[in-house]
Amino acid sequence: MKATNKKQRLTKDELNKRKKFEPKIQSNFLECPDHISDDAKIEWHKIVALYGELDQQILCDLDSNALEVYCNALVTYRKATLKVMETSEVYAKKGDSTPRKNPWKRIADEAAEQMKKYGELLLLNPVSRARIGIARAKPPGELTGMAALIRKIKMDREKEAFERQMENEEGLAQRELEKNMENDEHQEQ
Repeated sequence: MKATNKKQRLTKDELNKRKKFEPKIQSNFLECPDHISDDAKIEWHKIVALYGELDQQILCDLDSNALEVYCNALVTYRKATLKVMETSEVYAKKGDSTPRKNPWKRIADEAAEQMKKYGELLLLNPVSRARIGIARAKPPGELTGMAALIRKIKMDREKEAFERQMENEEGLAQRELEKNMENDEHQEQ
């Protein structure tokens, strides 16, 4: 090891030697646990499929427990958030006007913290992926993620505008035809 600036840095040879002996524990298939809820299974499969689109394989069987916790936390967060929306974020007990935090809100917040923690570990946010230089493989020119969504929304709006324009033109043509027919009837009389 060579020391520079009072920090120990590995040489290229040392890095290559280390890389050569690193364990290769990646697996091609992560099996979804049977004991998690159906909603968590849906998230599991969605996330594993998205991992499959990356240039590098980064998940292995050792990550299954972290992924399970993330999926369960996401489902808990969604359910708790729905309960908060059904009630409110604060409430007051009978006879006491002191506002209190809805227990469902606390559950949602705790689940969100778990999602944040495990999402970071599993590279489920852009910052963690950028930190290690992982990008999704895609053919040149193909839009993905937010760009694809924006493109779809734009195309849907253009289609709706075109359909409205066609309806307006058909309506105008129909009214003009009716007006011409009325004029013809008046002239014949």
